[in-house]
Amino acid sequence: MTDTGKLRTNNEDVFLTQELMDGQYLLAGVIDGVGGYEGGEVAAALAKDVILAEMNEIGRDVITQMKITFTLANEEIASRKLMDQKLSDMACVATLAVIDRRNNLFHYVHVGDTRLYLFRDNSLVKISHDQSFVGFLEDSGRITEDAAMLHPKRNEINQALGLSSSEELSESYFETGSSPFLPGDQLLLCSDGLTDLVLKDEISAVLKENNSLVHKASELISKANDAGGKDNITVVLVKHDKEPVQHEATQPAEAVSSDTIDPDYGTATDLDILAAENIYRDNIKAAGYGMKEPIPTSSESNAGKVKSSKTAVTVLSVLCGILAILSIWLSYKYLTKEPPLPLPVAIIPMNPQEQVIQDSVINFKGDTLKLSAKAFKGLVRINKPITIDRDSLLITVKGDLVLQRDTAYNGPAIVLAPNCKYVRLSNVVFDGFDTAIISYQNVMELKNVRFTHTKNAIQQRFVFPEGQFINGRRNYQADSLAKQ
Repeated sequence: MTDTGKLRTNNEDVFLTQELMDGQYLLAGVIDGVGGYEGGEVAAALAKDVILAEMNEIGRDVITQMKITFTLANEEIASRKLMDQKLSDMACVATLAVIDRRNNLFHYVHVGDTRLYLFRDNSLVKISHDQSFVGFLEDSGRITEDAAMLHPKRNEINQALGLSSSEELSESYFETGSSPFLPGDQLLLCSDGLTDLVLKDEISAVLKENNSLVHKASELISKANDAGGKDNITVVLVKHDKEPVQHEATQPAEAVSSDTIDPDYGTATDLDILAAENIYRDNIKAAGYGMKEPIPTSSESNAGKVKSSKTAVTVLSVLCGILAILSIWLSYKYLTKEPPLPLPVAIIPMNPQEQVIQDSVINFKGDTLKLSAKAFKGLVRINKPITIDRDSLLITVKGDLVLQRDTAYNGPAIVLAPNCKYVRLSNVVFDGFDTAIISYQNVMELKNVRFTHTKNAIQQRFVFPEGQFINGRRNYQADSLAKQ
């Protein structure tokens, strides 16, 4: 639910609640726009559209996918700000959760001062951290919740979508995490319109009630409005719809006393031996085999075993001695033999300009690698594949950079390692390749990329779980005008 509140005339908050992939996943999120009457609404709407587009299908690495989605949302908002001066101050804060029903987990990504709480066993735990100075003071225990609510800088945030370019975002800019989501658990995602006015204990009291989620959300919004309704109020509630299981305490097993063993039959070990001998005798008789000799008793059998064991040890000792002598002789013959000359191997180095790109990919520590076409005079000849072995990487070229196949080379221009999870390539031309890019899974995104004199643009190799049904697709679109 979302509500404008008592003082605002427009609502800059939006929320997401959507089932994905036949209900295995649930997407839940709260976005709070910042930046004036129009700007906040636009920023929140842009972020929501990007999230719905990028999170339509959940991949193997949910956390990385969520971080990339927030990075793309940040880029979309920053680009729109450059196009419209009236929106130059807009941004938004957001908290997004993906609930994995099958595996009883939730994953989240967060930026700003929207919040994520977990309610379990009548206890409310704040999962996310407010990315603001006052939020830091409260989370670190330096000021109380009451004092934080009254602090004059309560709503001054340090981080948000749209405040910085994607190139300036650090690895820790977005807060992420995963946690079990157990039967009976509830998740609360909310904007600061709730938490600026309603205390944690009051929120917890509402979540304890045996009411529907709709009733609880409505009651939380009413409490915020009753306390003044100074801002837009948005509440998203998620509940694990299975009842929590209460297990009975396990009782310790009673130890078996020696009194339970019949003294006429000796110890338990003796009983086992007697029983085994009787069963063996009965099986022989039932099979109709004649017994030429009586079956030895346990003591007679043990004596025979000792004699046979001594014989076996003697034979093994002799064999070990023979093997040792043979090993020494073979080692001597091998060490005194001259080794063969190594065969010559032709090692073809990368072209110098290509090596610069490869080294940049290997040594770069951030998420967005910027290259200039002018630095390469617009052309790089390829005689070995450029390998990308990164979790995620955005490669942006200023100007058009042509990767051209060397006449003596027949391989691809770029190879993505199987462990790559997201790679985006912008403003590159591939020329003269049989196959330009080799990629695993759905990890390659193209922006303003062209292929000339190339038979196969992308070869995608998919690895799926053994024997499972597979659904999904990935589309590329030819655009007559490059999107700037």
